[in-house]
Amino acid sequence: MTPFSDAPPIRCFLSYARQDDIVMDFVTPFASSLRHYAYADRGRALEIFLDRESIGWGDLVQPTLRAAVRGTTVFLPVLTRRYFDRPYCREELFLFYNQAFVDGVRGLLLPVVLLGAGHLTADNPDLAVQLVVERQHRSVQDAWLEGPSSPLWRRTMLSLAGELVDRVEAAERALLVDAPAIEVDVALELDRFSRDVQAVIRSTSDVVAEFQSLLGIDWPALAPAAGRLRDAGRSFERRAFETDRLLRAAGESFQAAFVSELAELVPGVEALLTSTHRLEASDVPIRRMMMVFREGLTALRSGLRVVESWAELPNPGQ
Repeated sequence: MTPFSDAPPIRCFLSYARQDDIVMDFVTPFASSLRHYAYADRGRALEIFLDRESIGWGDLVQPTLRAAVRGTTVFLPVLTRRYFDRPYCREELFLFYNQAFVDGVRGLLLPVVLLGAGHLTADNPDLAVQLVVERQHRSVQDAWLEGPSSPLWRRTMLSLAGELVDRVEAAERALLVDAPAIEVDVALELDRFSRDVQAVIRSTSDVVAEFQSLLGIDWPALAPAAGRLRDAGRSFERRAFETDRLLRAAGESFQAAFVSELAELVPGVEALLTSTHRLEASDVPIRRMMMVFREGLTALRSGLRVVESWAELPNPGQ
């Protein structure tokens, strides 16, 4: 295929947990290699956004997300276990996936695994993990361990750059054809979601009250409550994700005021976690139980972030 030397650059958003880069220092060599090999081998320039504060990155949840996807923006989440613990990383993954799904170009999501590949299994109930597994993620762990000057790094980056360009060119062809319309009864879906939120509020409130009454008195009795909070958080996050896709398909924004009560519960959950830090340091069973509790809190936070984005959803003409 003839290289598109005069084509506009492919916009790429790198999503990653900053603490990972502080310790592992992978973002700069990763971005530099992708830029070089994409142009040297395929003639396509890459414009890579590395900072959430830079122009374009902060627009991810704004109406320009749809325009960005239709402009063949590639979303590159660089994954570790820490990535899945960050609500803002999960939000970015969910919103880009949904917009790409609505536009019929899911190939523009290209997950890259740096560390933690063992976490990415088909039976993992974590919604973010399920999306990554579905997209057939690529590992760069061995290349990173060998270093940017190694032959393995060069081969890995050359292959990844080629796949990135292939996916963009496939998306460019797909976007010439309108994606199939998705029929949505928005009022009905929002009513269902509202009822689901009320159930999550009741469950979360009960768990917080139970923890407050038994904290430091009967730790083993709290294990089922931690599991209930995790289940409630994951249920809410998944329903927020599903409703987000439907709203994007319908092209309707929405102020979800009915989640405010749930949002008000989150500081209380965080306070309980803070109060157990010292005990967790010296007691393995307590630490394992509170890990479950934290998984529920992470899911609640990321679901709330998704819902907050609905106030500025694009319409199909944008």
